[in-house]
Amino acid sequence: MKHLVQILLCIIAYTGLAGCSEESALKPGAFGSAQPIGSDCPDVLPNVGGDLCGLYQVPLDWTSTEAQTIDVFLRSFPRNTSSRGQLWVIDGGPGASGATFSDPGFVALIHQMGWDLYLPMHRGIGFSSYLDCGINQLPLDENYVSVCSDVLRKKYADKINWFSAIGAAHDLNYLIQHNNPGNLPVVMMGTSYGTYLTQRFLQLFDSNIDAAILLSGTNLAPRFEFVSHQEEQTFRRLLTLCNDQSECAAMFESTAYEAAQTLILEDGWQSCSQIVSNPQEVSIWFRNLAASQLREKLPLTIKKLTRCNRQDAEWLAAQLLELNELESRKRQQLFQFNPLMNHHQIFTELLSPEQEIPTPFDFPEKALLGKPASTYVSLRKDWLSRTPPLELPNQLSTEIPILALHGGLDIQASVEWFDDLTSQFISSMQHAILFPTAGHGTPSYTALNSGENCSWLLVEEFLNGSKLQLNTQCVKEVKPLRFATE
Repeated sequence: MKHLVQILLCIIAYTGLAGCSEESALKPGAFGSAQPIGSDCPDVLPNVGGDLCGLYQVPLDWTSTEAQTIDVFLRSFPRNTSSRGQLWVIDGGPGASGATFSDPGFVALIHQMGWDLYLPMHRGIGFSSYLDCGINQLPLDENYVSVCSDVLRKKYADKINWFSAIGAAHDLNYLIQHNNPGNLPVVMMGTSYGTYLTQRFLQLFDSNIDAAILLSGTNLAPRFEFVSHQEEQTFRRLLTLCNDQSECAAMFESTAYEAAQTLILEDGWQSCSQIVSNPQEVSIWFRNLAASQLREKLPLTIKKLTRCNRQDAEWLAAQLLELNELESRKRQQLFQFNPLMNHHQIFTELLSPEQEIPTPFDFPEKALLGKPASTYVSLRKDWLSRTPPLELPNQLSTEIPILALHGGLDIQASVEWFDDLTSQFISSMQHAILFPTAGHGTPSYTALNSGENCSWLLVEEFLNGSKLQLNTQCVKEVKPLRFATE
């Protein structure tokens, strides 16, 4: 009962109503012990059945293994029959737990490919030692930064920087070494921020796995001062596709981008203030809309916001409700998401001093990110640690086979980051594939008329076939993006 109560507290912590201690449903094995993964899985996890779980004690600081320890949680879905190997999926965020990848359909997909599925929850997330300062989910403001810094400094002192991709990479290496008694091939698949963590792993331990897959990711030095420009450029590409479709472009008196420019850059949204009261909310709305399955409604939304009669207002209200419901379901799936871990890793890794980000840096007020991003960047100087636990270059240099898939309309991870990452590939077994009309998470946008999915076809071929050459014909056969019309 004690453990059940603790798990419920962890879930409530996600909603911002309570804290979550480091106790979990499982008792961690001592560091250094060859603890096998077992069947004692918390029953609050989705898709319980056929899964195995383990909690492992690891050093907080991997350069001092006798010092303070934390726990890391691992869940797996082994096949019922023999396996080709182990696929370790690293979730995005930063701050997501991997819970979404326990979806029965995804588990069945990986099993059909012939592989066992492993879902680690890296340090600070979910059932691993939870990074907590007692005020999760509050806005990122001066009070948040001040309170969290004080609490975490008392608990972890100068070791707080080990709650990072470098610390998590060491944990992953430990977990892999203790869960592959048959010496099966191991492939690591990072998604979104998980590609950043995967690259740190490759810098440290690439000889310990056989290949890596990077889905909709970043490079090792994303320049956040360019984020608003990159988002606007992505939005411009989306609207260019609208212009290329006569039934879509005809919805506007001028070109689609000019209409969007009026809305985004010239305060045109104020004409519909009964729907959205301020530009910041509109920018978030457009960002989420463009990145969601509702993005085909984007041109019509722009038109209705600039026209805004009573019928348009009612339509916009309905679309906003639908989008909010989608976002809510997404958050429910990520019930072990840790917002503090998200902020901490951005402060300590993605806004690190060597990136020469001006302090404060003023983003253009009318860009998609607007003032919140400027505040976000300026507050980084007050975070308790911005020094990486180990000095690693921000360049990837490995000959391990890699498959990188990305979308040309990815708003969360820019095409520029993908181009920089793949320019570092040095092996004929490292493949970079861009889907021009895909958004963040390419499999969501790469369906074929046959009912198959080009992203997963490429992943399966990469896993089970020759790494030297891939059949990329399906990239040209992905269903075209079509915009909704009135």
